[in-house]
Formats: sequence, structure tokens, C-alpha cells
Amino acid sequence: MGKRVLVTGASSNLGSAVVKVFYDHGFEVYGTSTKDYSSPMLKHVYKTDLSAPQISFPQLDSLDVLVNNAGVFTESGASDLSCEDWDKVFNLNVRGLMLTVRALIPLLMASDGSIVNISSMNAIHPGFGRTAHYDASKGAVSAYTRSLAAETGLRVNAVQPGLIAREQLSGSQLEEYWKSHSVRKEMMKSEEIAALVYFLSQSRGIYGQCITIDNGFTLC
Repeated sequence: MGKRVLVTGASSNLGSAVVKVFYDHGFEVYGTSTKDYSSPMLKHVYKTDLSAPQISFPQLDSLDVLVNNAGVFTESGASDLSCEDWDKVFNLNVRGLMLTVRALIPLLMASDGSIVNISSMNAIHPGFGRTAHYDASKGAVSAYTRSLAAETGLRVNAVQPGLIAREQLSGSQLEEYWKSHSVRKEMMKSEEIAALVYFLSQSRGIYGQCITIDNGFTLC
């Protein structure tokens, strides 16, 4: 049997790129989505709410790599931030990630597998404002990554991406701001981030690292 990977949030921009890079390397790829979704590159898609108290992944009896990509982003000023907005972000970005790990860690321990968490450059940078709750959730993801690697002995690492290019951002003020504040005057490409995810999943000596890939935005 070939190697297996589960990619949460498989239907997103970045999730689709991660699915493709593993598929191209011969993995049997599983995914999760909150909506009906299919792809010829996916063996199976679990339609599930990862923040639900009890999550399971039937039909999955072995696993080599887990990519925790599912997440949610919202904006709100600190003085206007509601508990509902806070909980919405933390329930998926942090709690959902933890529940997924908890459900699958026996399979990963059995295979000496690896976990790659998708954090954000916002874990170490305040982003563009009005995102303190999102930034805090990604800071938690990065901290959890380090502790999980130390506790389990698994190769657990995180990728902290910068702004990913999307059609709706083309020509926007945000795109112009990004270009004027980064070393490489481009937004990130999802394929570039996916390549780093794959590299970390296969590395043998990298543990508990949170690697920022942002075209140098956080340097400027």
C-alpha cells in the first residue's frame, strides 16, 4: 500500500495546491471539506465540521502525513470584537486542529508519520490591522506545533504563509500595499507554499519549526 495523506480544507485555494503536490508524488490523498466537494486527485472527501466535539475518519486505517490546512479568517476591531467572532475563529483554527490531531495521532505514531500545520505570518506580525483574534489563533497554532513535536517525537512543523494571490485581490489596494512592503514584489503563490508543505512532510531532521514564507514581507 502506498503512502497516505489527509489534507483538511482540501477545497480551498491552498488546500487544492497541497492536494496536487502530494498526488503528483504518488500519495493516496484524502481530504476534508465543509461542502460537497470532489476531485479526481482525492481518494475520499470527508464532509465534516472539524470543530465538532466528535470527529472521525472512517475508511482511514493508516496515515503517513496530516496537513492541517482548514481555517477561517474574519476581521474585527478590538473594541468591536464579539465573543461569537472570537469563538468562530478559535473553534476551527485551534480547537478543530487539535481535535483532528487527537483523532489521527494513533495512526501517525504507528507510521512514524509527520504533521504540517498551516499557521500564518500573522502569528509573528500584526498583519494589516483588525485581525488581533485571527493573529492570536495562528500564534496558538505555532506554539502548539512546537509543543506537539516535543511531546510526541513526531515530525511536527508549521508553515506561516504570507498573503496568497487570488483573482479578487488583483489590482487591489491590498495587493499594492503588499508589493510595496515586501522584498519580492509579489504575493505568494499557493504552489510555492504547497512545495514547502511537502518538503517539511518528508524531512527527517526538522522538528517543531515554524517557517515563514512571505516573500520577505515581515522583514520590511
